[in-house]
Order: sequence, then C-alpha cells, then structure tokens
Amino acid sequence: MGACPHDCPDTCAFRTRVENGRAVALEARADHPITAGFLCGKVSDYVERVYAPDRLLHPLVRTGPKGSGSFREASWDEALGIAAAGIAGAIDRHGPEAVLPYSYLGTMGVLQGGAMADRVMDAIGASRLVRTICASAGATGVGLATGPSPEVDPEEWPHARLVVCWGWNPMSTAPHLWRLILQARRNGARLVVIDPFRSRTARVADLHLRPLPGTDGALAAGILRTLLDEGLADEVWCREHTVGFEALPAQLADHDLERCSAECDVPAAAIRDLARDIALMQPSLVRLGVGAQRHAGAPIAYRTIACIPALAGSWRHRGGGLSYIPRATTNALDTSLLARPGLLRGSPRSLNMSRLGEALTDPDLDPPVAALVVWNANPAAIAPDQTAVLRGLRREDLHTVVLEHFLTDTARYADVVLPATMQLEHLDVHWSWGHHYVTLNEPAIEPVADCLPNSEIFRRLAARLGHEDPALRDSDEVMLDELLAGQPSSIDVETLRRVGFAKVDLGQGARPHADGSFGTPSGKFELRPDLPFYDPPAEVADVALGQRLPLTLITPKTHLFLNSTFANGRRQSAAQPTPRAFLHPDDAATRGVTDGDRVRIANDRGSFVCRITVSDDARPGVVVAPGGWWNAAYEDGASPQALTSQLLTELGEAPTFNDCRVEVRLESASSE
Repeated sequence: MGACPHDCPDTCAFRTRVENGRAVALEARADHPITAGFLCGKVSDYVERVYAPDRLLHPLVRTGPKGSGSFREASWDEALGIAAAGIAGAIDRHGPEAVLPYSYLGTMGVLQGGAMADRVMDAIGASRLVRTICASAGATGVGLATGPSPEVDPEEWPHARLVVCWGWNPMSTAPHLWRLILQARRNGARLVVIDPFRSRTARVADLHLRPLPGTDGALAAGILRTLLDEGLADEVWCREHTVGFEALPAQLADHDLERCSAECDVPAAAIRDLARDIALMQPSLVRLGVGAQRHAGAPIAYRTIACIPALAGSWRHRGGGLSYIPRATTNALDTSLLARPGLLRGSPRSLNMSRLGEALTDPDLDPPVAALVVWNANPAAIAPDQTAVLRGLRREDLHTVVLEHFLTDTARYADVVLPATMQLEHLDVHWSWGHHYVTLNEPAIEPVADCLPNSEIFRRLAARLGHEDPALRDSDEVMLDELLAGQPSSIDVETLRRVGFAKVDLGQGARPHADGSFGTPSGKFELRPDLPFYDPPAEVADVALGQRLPLTLITPKTHLFLNSTFANGRRQSAAQPTPRAFLHPDDAATRGVTDGDRVRIANDRGSFVCRITVSDDARPGVVVAPGGWWNAAYEDGASPQALTSQLLTELGEAPTFNDCRVEVRLESASSE
C-alpha cells in the first residue's frame, strides 16, 4: 500500500508490484474515491524514477567550487562526520541559532517530512523556519472569515451547477479533482475560470475572466456589490449565520461596479453576469487555487472571495460553498503528538523561508546563518530573489548539508549530500490538502544502494552531534504507532492500517455549513467590518515603477513538473524540454518580438533568458513564465525566480511571486 508523496492536493493511493525484490510497476487504487484507478503524468512512471541512472546512491563530499557539482563518493561514516563537524563548528563560532533548517513539501509525509528532523533541530537549538511559501496567504485570508472549518468535500462537487475555478488550473495540477469537476459538467454544471493566463483548464471553460494579477480582491468586491445592489444576497441565511451583515452595504459603498471593473480590468457586465450566476445557479461552488494569492494584497483578496458563497447563500446547498485548503480535516491528523517540546533549547529566532536570500546575505544578521540543512526542498531553484539565494549559497563560510534523491540546483552548492530514500522504500503516513482522506505508505522494496530515510539520516546526525535523548532514537514504526494511537475517532485507524486509507469524519456531511457552525470565535461566518475588501498589490500597483517596467510577471506551474520535482525526469523533460515565456501579440509588437525569439526578461533584481511564445494565452500587460525547470535549463543559469521579490504579505507572512514588474527585450531575432 502506498501514497503519492508529492505536494499535490490529490494525494493518490497506489500499490507497488514487486518481482524478485525489485519494483516493476505502480498500480493506482481503483477503490480510493479520489484516485479512482489512475495516476497522473508526473507519477505514472515513478518506478523509473526510483531506478533512474542519475539518482544519488551514495553520500557525496564536495571537491570543487560551490555550485560546480564536483563531488566524490564517501562512506556514511565519513559524510556524517563532515556534516556534523560543520554544524558543530557553526554552533561553536556563533551559537545554535546559526544553524538553519530548510524544508517544505518535497514529501508530504509526516515521518519523512519533519517528525524526526524537527526533534533534532530543537535539540540543536537551531533557528526556526517559517514555512509559508505556498498557500499561507490564501489560508490566512479564508480563515479570517471561516476559521478552520470543513469546506465542501470534493466528493460533493458533482452536485454543483456552477463551478468557479479561481486562480486554479486543475487539469495540470490536480487531475483527480478535475475528474470530479468533469462529473459536475456532465451533470449540467457550468465552468468558470478566473486566471490572467489561458491555462489548459481555462481553454475548456464556459467562461474565462482575466483580471490583472493582484486585483482578484477588486473583482470579488464587485461581485459582492452586485449581489447587494440587485437583491441577490441571501439575507435570511446571512442574518442568521454571519456576523457583520448589517454593516456590509456601508463597507462596500466605495466599491461600485465600475470602479471594481477598472481596477481589475474585467468588463463590468462580465462581473455582473457572474454574480447573478453564482446567486441563481445553485448549488454554486467557488474552488480557490494558490495562483491568485501570490501578491501583497492576497490575504484580503481571499477573505473577500470567501465572502461570495456566504452572501449568495451557496452553503445552503449540497455541493455549494467554498473549497480551498480543507484545514479542519487536514488538521485532524494531529502531528503535534510527535513533537517533543522538552528537547527545545531556549527560544530560537524565526526566519522566513521566502526570505532565504536575505538570511544568507544580510551582513547585519546576528548571528549569521553559518550552517544550512536542506531536505524536501530545492531553494536554489524555487525561492524568491534567486540572485541573492545563489550568492548566499556560494559563501565559503556557509556549511551546507543537503538530503536528496538527485543532484539538484541546491545540492550542487552543498558541502555534503546525503542520499535519501524514495516513497517505495520507507514508511510514512500522509494528509491531503485537497481531499478528506489520510493515506498510509508502507515500504515495498529495500532501500536502493546506500540510501536512507530522512528520519534515519537525522537520527544518525543527532548521534554524531552528541545528542542522546531517547526521543532522537525513536524508529519510524514507533512514531507511527504513537501518532495513530493518539488520533481522535475522526480517523478510523483500524481502517487506515487494513485498507491503506481512511476518511476524516468531522461530522461535516454533505452541507457542512447549511446551518452555520463555522470554526470562528462566534461560530458564524465573519464578514469583519474591521477589514477592507480590497488590498492592492505592491509592485503591480506601483504607477511610477510601471512606467519603467510596464509588464507584470507571473510564474504558474507547468503541466508535467511539480515545482522543480520531475524536471529531470526522462519522459517529463522530453515533453517540456525548454522553458518558454508567453507574451501577448500587442506587447510583442511594441517590443519588436516575434514568436520563437530569444528574449531577456529583467527587472532591478535580475534577469533570465528564454524563448518567447507570442500568444493571446497571455493577457495584455502580462508576461507568463511557467516555472519548474532546473537552473541549468536557462542559458545563464538564472530562472524566473531571479526576478521575484522577497516581499512578504503583512498577514500570513507569505511570498509575493506574482507581484513582480518586469520588462522584456529582444536578445536576438533567431528562432528555434
């Protein structure tokens, strides 16, 4: 029994077919209600990834300049000795906060994610990492209105008559959840996509609205204003199950439809028609994605969008309401049971992962980051302000240890690289940020060559650092038993162990908020008269900067990569061999750019070079540069993240990848 480990809302279940101790195939679980018997184009050849010729099989020690990729093989004893000595040296020189852990959801597994790693870092007294790089802005905004409440169960989506995918491209990023939207369409539902880019999902939508990046809050405010002005708000539900409804007209007084239309550059008639459809085509469902929350005003924008189903009365209906990150069901797997607060030394400082460039290069940071331990992440490729990140990783006085499967961009800068197991080789349990199932992963094969689970690597590292607390020796089996023994009745542990997956049941039912019962202090949906309904982006709204850098850069996901994972996959990279950016024909003509030209996209932070696709898939004023390729795919080693800012949202401390002004210039007129 297995679970897909990747940072994807589908969290699929599979079985591994093994012959003579070697994995030969993954078989998707047909009995899993979300997986439904198929695997995506990213994971379907996962066995090939396990046995890939470029997989790291032995520990490596650096022999050349940082970033050169020059290493020699070493034994585990030698590699752990060097890794521990570098960490201990940083502590001796600057204190324990000079050690910085860096990880995210390279695996979503509880055990191989942070269970043992967090214990070790607490024992060290290392700096704490604030992990808000993905969905925190949106989750913060939605939480302001709903609290950690159950959202619409994806298995109920087929009942919807109108589905609004807002900042979400499920055809590429969640094919199993997309299947449920297709069921709704077969049942007669209408599909609306809100996205500046004409994604694969937008191409097949009944309606595609294209707001300027960072102005989704204005579009949402225009919908709310229309619902009020046209008498389409469900006053009965709102008066009974919301707080602040009476103040809403005054709050929205300045958000007349024409003003909102001008702000987001979506026709007023289109906003009005969508508002009417949301109110009248019940059940109506708004499904938010992460794409619309990568700008400075994102938390307020997501809070405003969350208000739409409430005002329209969508929560009354089966399949109606809001879906984003199902925090209530996600949090039902209580991973805090594995924490060991007694290991913590003092009160370490916190550093935000989206400001890694600053953390590694700020001369005034005291203490400096002198040792960096990276697992389940590739910050050299995906962290904002890549120029600063790479400058920091090149520091000779920075001791870097990386746990990895392949020699990624980040691993190339490491002093020591430690080979980690993949999903078929270790034990784990997985929550989902897209549906309501917990899934168990059992090892199907022995670890290949010298590879070890992340958890075991951290156990051995703790021992080499001289930490002897028994909690640092707990096996994966012990931690799993402890985690599951402490789970509430919302998770059927017996079913999980026997079947491999179990549904989280919080009593949410098919209509979780038909009668209110939100996870807010009031127990009601909170319209919050103390908060605005529109908070503008930063760079995108900067008129003076726009005169010099007139285009906005957005960096959506690619179809076959998952962030930077799979960029080295044989089949995936063959299908997406080179990075390209998309530019609207009007913007291209202004710059003398034609399809296939080599261009440089730049701002004050950096630049990168790629080929251009001239297409109205990009809206005017926006250049679209899908990400995920490793840096070597770009001719000067810099990717779109060389242009993005380290600015964080005020609420949620989240990154602002798509709040980025740039210019495009022709590098050469040659074509592929």
